[in-house]
Amino acid sequence: MTGSGFRRRHVVGFAVCLVVLALSIWPLYPWIAGIEPVFLGMPFSMVWLCLMIATVFSTFLAVFIWDREDDRKLDDAYRRGR
Repeated sequence: MTGSGFRRRHVVGFAVCLVVLALSIWPLYPWIAGIEPVFLGMPFSMVWLCLMIATVFSTFLAVFIWDREDDRKLDDAYRRGR
């Protein structure tokens, strides 16, 4: 449970956050900020940032849920071994 799967999940979560950070600041963000369409009354640059926030949130939520499942499995294994 605490082996490579645990570590891989956290590395992937960290990598997603770094990619989102890179897509949210200079020099990559000006490419997005120049797009003109409007979605739901918001300029595309604001929609882009909302999508990036939602991506990070869903990534952290998935890592949290998987970690809770692993914790439950470890707790069950500990209780059976006792």
